[in-house]
Amino acid sequence: MADTLAVTVGGIIPVEISGIQKVELLELLGVGGFGSVWKVKDCASNTLYVLKIIMGLKEGSIMVERVRLEASVKIPSPHIVPVVGLREWDSHTFLILFAYSPGKSLDQFITEAGLTARQKRTIFADILKGVSAAHNHNIIHRDLKPANILIESDGKVKIIDFGISKFRGKDITATGEFLGTPHYAAPELLVYGSNVADARVDIYALGHLLYELSMGEHFWQHKGWNKLEDFVNYVNKHPGLVDGIELHDFGCAFHPEAKNILAKMIKIDPEQRYQSVDNILENWGYSVENPELPSGLNFEYPLLIVESISNRDARTFVNIQPGKTLVLGRTEIAGADSSISRQHLEFSRQSNTYFVRDKGSKNGTLLRGKQLGEIRQQLRHGDRLKVGDVFLHFCFSRSR
Repeated sequence: MADTLAVTVGGIIPVEISGIQKVELLELLGVGGFGSVWKVKDCASNTLYVLKIIMGLKEGSIMVERVRLEASVKIPSPHIVPVVGLREWDSHTFLILFAYSPGKSLDQFITEAGLTARQKRTIFADILKGVSAAHNHNIIHRDLKPANILIESDGKVKIIDFGISKFRGKDITATGEFLGTPHYAAPELLVYGSNVADARVDIYALGHLLYELSMGEHFWQHKGWNKLEDFVNYVNKHPGLVDGIELHDFGCAFHPEAKNILAKMIKIDPEQRYQSVDNILENWGYSVENPELPSGLNFEYPLLIVESISNRDARTFVNIQPGKTLVLGRTEIAGADSSISRQHLEFSRQSNTYFVRDKGSKNGTLLRGKQLGEIRQQLRHGDRLKVGDVFLHFCFSRSR
């Protein structure tokens, strides 16, 4: 039986994560429905970390899988606080250790009006870069807001709290409680839950963040709204509403095209929004480079590499001839993982170009943060797919 956790300031916890044996709890940073977040220090080196302590989860539940996924998927970006590792204390309690990022949350800067126009422009670009990296790894944050953006003393941006990222299940609990922050949530999330979540729900939230960074207050605050019902009533009174934010009095001092960019971020209909954060970055003034194919490819043997959970590093060849197709599902990708349909994906090949489409699976497929449908999409070397709850990496092998 595991020891009792000493969850109090000064408490010592034997985390045993990535060579770190014990940490001391220094400061409570936040409390949520399933646990708490602490500033801690390694008892041996005095290095600072952040420890998320998640308690009271039902064994084998979706929440347990979400915790494991949050800890297992690494997003290589200087704008995202990295995960150090996970310890499963017992079947109901989990410890996730993160790197420590000293700084203040963006909402504090907005409240204090302490940012220059140049700083705001750079900060928003860095947020876009971090979210783009997450989406390219098929992680949808779903709770982007100023409180989850840290600004360090040197101006560096760090995105935190991927704890309710899009994995599986709905945002609405059995009691009807919404998991997230309603006034940043895309309308489709509020109606349908997380099963519809893709990159565009984060894009909608980023639109509200851009408005707030520009105007010094959230749009709902500007309208005098206090709760979700205020927004719902507004929508009901304006049938055919196109935008989630009124733009007639919007002004931005740090980007000349901000109004036009914002207009494409906050559409009620997700099909009318930007379809990727990379498109926003390009309009913001940054070029987005696609990964180049390595030289000396053996196009006969591209690979799907599993990047998460118990089947990590398993490899499946996508070995098909030009003009042919290959269907992969649960057995080929991740054994008995029930989040994957028996026939989940169809790969096809034209000359040396590969394509993929979803076969009407029950839990869907993400490519570059976007839900795949039954229309085939081209695959690039280095692309990542999220199939059900399993993360895959598509790459071409080199010739021997």
